[in-house]
Amino acid sequence: MKQDRLSLTAGFMPAVIMALLLLLESLLQAELLPQNLWVVAGAEVAAYLLPVLVLRFLPDREGKRAVFRFKPYRRQTVAMVLWLSLTAALLGALLNGGVSVLLGSGREPVTAITEAYGVEGFWPTVLVIVVLPALVEELFFRGVMFSALERCGTWPALLLTSVSFAMIHGDLHNFVGPLASGLIYGYLVYVLDSVWPALFAHLVNNALVLFLAHVTKAYSALGIWSFILLIALFCFCMFLAFSMRALDQQIEKGRIKRLQYRSAAETLNGIFVSPGIWLLLLLFAVRVLY
Repeated sequence: MKQDRLSLTAGFMPAVIMALLLLLESLLQAELLPQNLWVVAGAEVAAYLLPVLVLRFLPDREGKRAVFRFKPYRRQTVAMVLWLSLTAALLGALLNGGVSVLLGSGREPVTAITEAYGVEGFWPTVLVIVVLPALVEELFFRGVMFSALERCGTWPALLLTSVSFAMIHGDLHNFVGPLASGLIYGYLVYVLDSVWPALFAHLVNNALVLFLAHVTKAYSALGIWSFILLIALFCFCMFLAFSMRALDQQIEKGRIKRLQYRSAAETLNGIFVSPGIWLLLLLFAVRVLY
């Protein structure tokens, strides 16, 4: 499957972002940049927004551009979006928890950020941990990258954006969770034709991560981690049931479109034809190993 200029460029952009983030990390370690939270946050925002602007204004050979799905979604689908957002957040937490059990505990990303850059206060923490990552990542991955890759097929676009989204985190302990969540975010964008549901779901996920980090740190001496996992599993099953029921209702009423299936061969061809994913995989390996 031959790619045009827009989709080919979109495939390389996650690797560009990953390279910029690795460069930022190297400059911080070498103390060439001030160890200041707002400098780091600003640099990370710029690393995402610059590719967003490139893809937003880069046309393909037919003069078409990737579009932001900024239009509002139907009010009747709000409940479905809420249940799917909660389901995605809990699924990601459970999957990452399972990986930590298998591989051994990794460093909690929230704790790493707050300790390294001295985040203090409730609102600065919410802004840096919850809001900014959700905003810039969804603008890029589901806002423009997904649209740019859709000309190669919906399934390849969905899988490529989700895998890239997972690898951009640069951590094996935090890979499976974002991969599963990214698939749900992409699905929401596709069926509702709007990036806002994905942004909301991402905000819910980041808020849950922040909440779990606070609870486990504050009450770790009480040994409540196993109880938290049981509660999370129960809530996940409950929200999944609510999500499937709401989703079936919306499909029956014709308020959302069905996902178009393609053969496995076509989907894999659409993924592997993108050379950018291989460059991103190389950078991910460098980040994990070194």
